[in-house]
Amino acid sequence: MDLRALIFVPALAGAAVFAFVYFTFAAHYYLTILESTGSGAREVTWLRESITDNFWKPFYLAWLLVLWMGPAYVVGRTLAGSTGAAWVGFAVPVLTAWLLYPVSQLSSLSASSVWTPLTLQVFTRLAQKPGVTVAFLVLTLPVFALGGIAFRWAFLTEGEWHLLFTGVPLLAFAGFLYARLLGRLAFVLMFTKDLLKGKKKKKPKPMDATPPTSTNEPAHLPVEVSDPTPIMTPLDGEIVGYNVLIADDPPVPKKRVKAEVIEDDPPELGSAPISPRKPAPATSSRGARTWTDEDDDATPYNVNAPEAVPEECAPKRVFKPKAEDLALLDRRDAPKAPKQVWSAEVVVFFVQPGTISALMTLSLLGALAGAMVRVARQFNPAAGGE
Repeated sequence: MDLRALIFVPALAGAAVFAFVYFTFAAHYYLTILESTGSGAREVTWLRESITDNFWKPFYLAWLLVLWMGPAYVVGRTLAGSTGAAWVGFAVPVLTAWLLYPVSQLSSLSASSVWTPLTLQVFTRLAQKPGVTVAFLVLTLPVFALGGIAFRWAFLTEGEWHLLFTGVPLLAFAGFLYARLLGRLAFVLMFTKDLLKGKKKKKPKPMDATPPTSTNEPAHLPVEVSDPTPIMTPLDGEIVGYNVLIADDPPVPKKRVKAEVIEDDPPELGSAPISPRKPAPATSSRGARTWTDEDDDATPYNVNAPEAVPEECAPKRVFKPKAEDLALLDRRDAPKAPKQVWSAEVVVFFVQPGTISALMTLSLLGALAGAMVRVARQFNPAAGGE
């Protein structure tokens, strides 16, 4: 009985589980760097998401990569078999992905759906920035080559455990740097024009359903009873309806309602008891009093200070806004086109604590996945390993 199968099956299952977890975290970190850089941020905003929220991300990146690397791998294997050079089968897929994968990724970011692998507007935007595009390809060629070699050392090499612990950190570093460069290119292309976008057509004004009526046309009167054709009967002859003469009876004009202001009536006493009439007071023989200037009070009115200050009626934030509120008003934090695209800002994010933590986490998961792959290869019964 071959006992190697007892180790191979658990190692193969462990390799599949750890590899999926590794690629899920790698896809999440890669897209986080790409989106943060593409929005113009100098530093990467690291978000913590559950593994279920990131479940679709490795399949999304695999779709964009396999779209070009699948046919290129077949062509590379064919060339490697015909030429006898094994490195050709590895170099052709890597070069194809280096040249065409950015187009798919940029198309996915600019399309209405992230699963769209190709849009024509990406080519027009890249053509508007030829210098930036060429510089991107020159900078990413060694990064892509480093990532391909590190992937081969980590997962496609039998034994040689030192290459595993060397290739896994290099693969994470190359992936992070490539995402940063591609996000920088996407940020620059955001300030270009979409030449394929057509102008919006103005909507025609809705036509009125009822045509305007002219005042010169005669008013349409209702049909009289005598207008229809008489009915011929065998006994009574022609029968004609009675003429009502509707035109002789014009419609009764409506009375115009006018609003009038009336004085309030004196309050009704209602059920109040009626007091008995008092006798009229006796009139005095003195005449009415005459008011003079001496009767007026010459003392001026005093004006006191207001009880509340006008500024205290509203919060101080309204009259004296903070600097953060003023910054939102003048939009100083809005992204602007960079004066220098490829500068030291590209690698500044590597000193962030979140970036260092992501590199360590990804290296640990990659080492576990690569170790399980090596164990499964070593104890594979079909390979004849010892």
